[in-house]
Amino acid sequence: MLAGLLLILLFPAVISAKTVDVVIAGSTEKVQAFEQHHVVYFSFSELADIIGGHLDWELVGHEVTYTQDTIQFSFLIGSPFFKINNNMFNMTYPATFRKGQLFLPALTFTPFLDREIQQKITWNNDRKLFRIDSEYFNVTDLSVSAKANGLLIEIFLTQALPYEVFVTEGNWINVSIRDGKLNRARILSRKDKRYMYNLKAHQVAGAGQVSIRLRRKIGKWHHKLQYDPPRIQISIADTSFVLNPADTQPVIGPDNKIDVIVIDPGHGGRQYGAIGPNGTREKDIALGIAKRLAKLIRKDKQFKVIMTRDRDKTVSLQERADIANKAGADLFISIHANSTTRRKSRVRGWNVFFLAQALNDSARAVAQFENSAFLRDRNAFEIHNNADDMSDNPIGDPVLTILNDMIMTEFQAESYDFAMMVDREFRRSLKIPARGVDQAGFFVLNMVFTPSVLVEVGFISNKQEEKLLKSKKYQQKVAEAIYRAIKRFKAKYEHQ
Repeated sequence: MLAGLLLILLFPAVISAKTVDVVIAGSTEKVQAFEQHHVVYFSFSELADIIGGHLDWELVGHEVTYTQDTIQFSFLIGSPFFKINNNMFNMTYPATFRKGQLFLPALTFTPFLDREIQQKITWNNDRKLFRIDSEYFNVTDLSVSAKANGLLIEIFLTQALPYEVFVTEGNWINVSIRDGKLNRARILSRKDKRYMYNLKAHQVAGAGQVSIRLRRKIGKWHHKLQYDPPRIQISIADTSFVLNPADTQPVIGPDNKIDVIVIDPGHGGRQYGAIGPNGTREKDIALGIAKRLAKLIRKDKQFKVIMTRDRDKTVSLQERADIANKAGADLFISIHANSTTRRKSRVRGWNVFFLAQALNDSARAVAQFENSAFLRDRNAFEIHNNADDMSDNPIGDPVLTILNDMIMTEFQAESYDFAMMVDREFRRSLKIPARGVDQAGFFVLNMVFTPSVLVEVGFISNKQEEKLLKSKKYQQKVAEAIYRAIKRFKAKYEHQ
């Protein structure tokens, strides 16, 4: 009796596991939570799946790191102290480990998270609710383009804001915007090495600043505020500036409407893709889902849908990219099934990828496998046509070098956003493990000039998921989830 009373005094009532709501992009998600000493703890592991970023565990030291873009949080289980990059902070209540997940105090940690990530995040302690608002930004985008007599820089706003433009040593042109809240991820994705050496987007309390280090010397320049749509225009006169035609990119991709969707069923023809334990071929699964998705899109009549293949045939990397680019695609969706070489594999789940440098071994492995078919085809072509010139030029190396140097960043922010939308719809619909949103260098995405994702709809190497992937019901659920994400993307971006 006395021992039981001591336990009650030492460990006050802990409410059994429950959830808190996360409102994002017009929908509501749930993450695990519990309450202790009147403090609500939430699963940061699950929230990270929603907002993006990566958690890494150091089991020996009980240390957990969370990384998003250039920001890194470091937590020590059992301690209220944590680091943001190299600076120490105190969230009052300790980080906690439960059932393989990291739990943090919602009320005291959220302000730190809100200050660092590229979305507005608030916590309502009374309603036990997170609100994540990507429309929080009022400085939304950047454009730099060559004109007949120089450069035109445009910074897009949601409303007219007071600003100041000044030039500093080193050929920097700086725009400081009072009360500006920068969409840093999207602005930084507009870095174009044809015009600039460097691009920075700096957020401080009460202001945002965009700084561009231009390649050409800044001579005469002037600026003005335009209103339809709201944007800051900076014209830099440079009569000697001539854009090398070889550097120009085709005017391809999203216009002010989201209405052209290109669906890319992975592999095909002599490219079987992965093969399951019972002989199921990835190329067949991808085509089945793609056809169902195309049917949904065509039925709605809001979109024009184009498929890179609608039957079992071989389509080269360049052909896939040309189909999308010539169509002026507003979204490009490549459909695949994942695989692992482990015997009797129990690895399961779906992934959604967008194009960027891979951050972990798992993403690198997926990209390596999906890229391998294109490399094999390229190698065969090179060997056939250049048999006398092979000794000094290993086939794979130049391709991988080009990929690393030329990864498209122009639509990286939108691609990531669409990947997150697909992720949320999959979580609602697919009853297999979620492996979340990740990034990697896929050849098939690298040559497409529009927001694009690669979807791995399950592990064909897993017997249970192989059976699921073959089922018409599962294929339909995948197609419907992707379609809902397309409509959400259209609603968000079409009128911006």
